[in-house]
Amino acid sequence: MGTQAVEGIMLDKPKQEIIHLSSNSFSTMRNLRLLKISNVQFSDDLEYLSDELRYLKWHGYPLKSLPSSFEPKHLFKLDMCSSNIQYLWKGIKHFEELKTIKLKYSHNLVRTPDFTGLQNLERLDLQGCTRLLEVHPSIGFLKQLTVLNMKDCKNLMNFPSIISGLKSLKILNLYGCTKLDKLPHNLVELECLEELDVGGTAIQLVPSSIVQLTNLQNLHFSGCKGEHPKTWSSSLRLLLFPKRNLDYKGLLLPPLVGLCFLKTLDLSDCNLLEGAIPNDLGSLVSLEELKLGRNKFVSLPASISNLPKLKILCLEKCQRLQSLPQLPPETVFVGAEDCTSLETMSNALELSTSHAIALHFFNCNKLVENQLGRKNSLAVVLLQSWLQVELIYHIIYCISKISLFMLINNHDLMLQKHSNPSQFHIRLPGSDIPEWFDNWSNASSAEISLSPNWLNDEFMGFSVCAVFAISDHSDEEIHCAMTIKTGLFKFSFAIPGFTTVDSDHLWLAYLSRCMFESGSRDRLSTSKHVRAHFLIIGRDKKEWSTSCVKSCGIRLVYKGNVEYYFEESSGSNSAITVADDQQNYHNSCDLEWMSFTEIHMPDILQRSSIRKPYSRMQQIFDDEQENKNSNQVHDFNDGKGDGDVSNEDSYPAKKRRNKAG
Repeated sequence: MGTQAVEGIMLDKPKQEIIHLSSNSFSTMRNLRLLKISNVQFSDDLEYLSDELRYLKWHGYPLKSLPSSFEPKHLFKLDMCSSNIQYLWKGIKHFEELKTIKLKYSHNLVRTPDFTGLQNLERLDLQGCTRLLEVHPSIGFLKQLTVLNMKDCKNLMNFPSIISGLKSLKILNLYGCTKLDKLPHNLVELECLEELDVGGTAIQLVPSSIVQLTNLQNLHFSGCKGEHPKTWSSSLRLLLFPKRNLDYKGLLLPPLVGLCFLKTLDLSDCNLLEGAIPNDLGSLVSLEELKLGRNKFVSLPASISNLPKLKILCLEKCQRLQSLPQLPPETVFVGAEDCTSLETMSNALELSTSHAIALHFFNCNKLVENQLGRKNSLAVVLLQSWLQVELIYHIIYCISKISLFMLINNHDLMLQKHSNPSQFHIRLPGSDIPEWFDNWSNASSAEISLSPNWLNDEFMGFSVCAVFAISDHSDEEIHCAMTIKTGLFKFSFAIPGFTTVDSDHLWLAYLSRCMFESGSRDRLSTSKHVRAHFLIIGRDKKEWSTSCVKSCGIRLVYKGNVEYYFEESSGSNSAITVADDQQNYHNSCDLEWMSFTEIHMPDILQRSSIRKPYSRMQQIFDDEQENKNSNQVHDFNDGKGDGDVSNEDSYPAKKRRNKAG
């Protein structure tokens, strides 16, 4: 096989098609520059590989090491994932052009090579090398290294203490190194580090020098419970001296002042007790995402309200948590699923200025214990609190429309700033439609008849709600579809896979008028009916029986509803009708001429991957507006977006869709 004329070989066989070669198969390929193969076996040790290789990708490499004579001076990428290799080479090799080494899931690798001759190495991937015991100390002098991935190196016990040469390192991933119990105290020398993940390690004491990493943006300690690696000696000590375990305190954090560029902090499942979260948490002025789930504290530091950019707060399964403080003004999502001791949060939204917010309180039964049937609904109280700020924006919106005749040049800018589409969602235990919804039914859909003058400057938006029960299921999506004349507006949420809804729950939502006026205000003003329909979509994306939705409600929200809580709206001249049959729902409007709008939460929820199906919002208009706005896509964050609308098969294919993006 092979001649001196061969410069490249690409042979990627599936695992069930193994190729058998002799040990001298590559001996005559002196000019081989590219070798990309997999699932190749040899009858003996490989004798030769060309020193002219630039790119070597050999997944499933079957031997213990590379040929001792292999000296590829121009090699720039070495990719040997899922190999049987135990070590790459012995001694020092000078590969000045080598930029990347990938040895992921090479389970037999026990030690790394000497990196002294690899001074231009930029990426080193050792993820899943479960038998790796040590990393050669020379790694600490790789001045060009930017990414070091050692995730799930479960037998690694020590990280090199000399790291002064890692001046370019930006990403260090040590997640799942279960025997690693300390970090170097001189972390400050990693001056370019942007992301550090030590989740799932045995680290208990976080060195104070970590706050001197001023470029750090993402910091992950998930699963750092302060538990030392389990060995036969530690198990024996625990058996002989069980009371010593009572002194265990979980992860110990230093003060956090100094991490001024930190955007993500993950402290989930760290056995954090009351007081373990530093009181200076509010000093993290750039923090956008805070994960504190599965911990044991009773309350959160009040300083959390001082986080000016925090958008995501995850508290799932904090079963001792009793109360929530005031939330930061830009909060978009709070996930407090299974916080079974949570009792109070009535003032949580007083500071909120966010145009979109979603609150998850699945199985937080104590939170609603004081409700009396349909009265005193916590969901409505929180919505009203949030709408106080929304009312201010609504007034500015109305004023900005008048400014069209006064400040024509600035009108579009003002509308863009003050008429952002707004939405509010809350999911929590509840068996009754709140009294605030005077239009409701014991069915999965409801319709309101509108008065001729219903769309006026007092109108702020629509609010809908539903009571649902999905016992013993998770990862299901609950959808609401609203039809207004020829417009179909769909939004949804998913029950997280880590929880089970044990009882009836209530979903209450509010959507501002801007969402419904985007396509055509005339279409909206001439509407005579508004209809809301709820349905369940399972994991297989097939529709469930709507019997899972026990009741639902819909109402129009006017300024008066916010200014005078529990008073009748000046525009609430409406009547309720009920339609239980799904087919009647589809036949109630002319789908041939219907525009479709799918509404999502802000893009940051999609990027963070904390819950689904939160993602970017896209508006799809009818043909009348399509030519004018052919490239217009609305995004909750900045008004920009791209991509196709998901779940296209959920509704009939004849709907008109904008191909924006």
